[in-house]
Amino acid sequence: MIKSIKEFYTQKVENITFIELKQQANIKLKRGVLRTDIPYPMLIDNLVTEIKEQRAQEEIKLNILVDGMIYLIAVDEEFKYVKDYIQILGQIHEDLDKYLLYRGFQYLKEEKDEDALIYFKALTKIEPNNVKGMYNYALVLEKIAITKYKNNNKEGNIFLRESTSILEDILDIDNDFELTYYKLGFHYKHAKLFKKAQIIWEKFIELSTDSDLIEEVQENLVAINEDVAYEEGYNYVLNRQPQKGLDILLKLKEKYTDWWNLLFMIGLAYRQLGDYTLAIKEFENVLAINKDQIDTLNELAMSYATIGKFDSAIEKIDRALVLKPDDSELLCNRGMIMLNFGKIKEAESDIQTAYEINPNDEVTLNCKRQIEEVKRQLH
Repeated sequence: MIKSIKEFYTQKVENITFIELKQQANIKLKRGVLRTDIPYPMLIDNLVTEIKEQRAQEEIKLNILVDGMIYLIAVDEEFKYVKDYIQILGQIHEDLDKYLLYRGFQYLKEEKDEDALIYFKALTKIEPNNVKGMYNYALVLEKIAITKYKNNNKEGNIFLRESTSILEDILDIDNDFELTYYKLGFHYKHAKLFKKAQIIWEKFIELSTDSDLIEEVQENLVAINEDVAYEEGYNYVLNRQPQKGLDILLKLKEKYTDWWNLLFMIGLAYRQLGDYTLAIKEFENVLAINKDQIDTLNELAMSYATIGKFDSAIEKIDRALVLKPDDSELLCNRGMIMLNFGKIKEAESDIQTAYEINPNDEVTLNCKRQIEEVKRQLH
């Protein structure tokens, strides 16, 4: 399984071999003669076909060399002769961008998605600001991602992230390319970045005159409206503005009483405000829906500890550690609960275990220092 889009292309380099033309070769181009002082890439499959069919026509040879140069530009843009190949391709095809787009679309019609990807990728390397090339390259990346998702292949995430990145790059070059906003909205929605989806779709509606697409986007905006509100609310909480978060989240709770993520964020807001009674109530509501939610068990433990309920705090953190026994954060939290209730040996044991698991974690190191300071004071 590949781990990056770069690795995907690196593997494709294996499909290439190189040939050298005889110095006396006289392959004419539209503008000049094909150079013989550099090696030319060929796809191995094409070379095998040439050998089997014993072809010798210069036109066929040139087409195969063109395919090889385009392929190499796409998969290994740092190869030392890439600039030479780009110059040669320009001598062969006066409108090289149109040729690459045409071949890419032809491969798409034949459902050869990876071949289409190569041609659109090559175009983005030859003309980095060609937004049509970038857009179609992004669409094929997305198409491959969807195919992989259907096959339960996690590599789909790699292709979709690259597609999103290319679409975002387009807006840096041409922020009026309206279809990019249309597509990006769906990418952000898929990634659960609902506020970004809302902003980008609103910009699409502002730019577009396509009534059908505008209607589709408007329907999607309505569909994500509450997700946008939730995202705004929890971002306030995560940025230590709990009251602003509650103002939004409590309105959603009136409609969604069994949305455990929502209840968790409300509990977290109450905890930030110091209202531990309400925080505990919300966290317990989460567990009624999702009994093994580790973050909630952890927050409950800390909340119970704050109001002096040691047994309840330990019961919750123990449950969390059964589910995730090697979690250094949970071990540190249990250690600190133990320390605050005077159980120094138990606290030291937990912190030492956490340290052995994650010796470079700053929180763990801080807990270790606190234990050592308490022990020093006692002696």
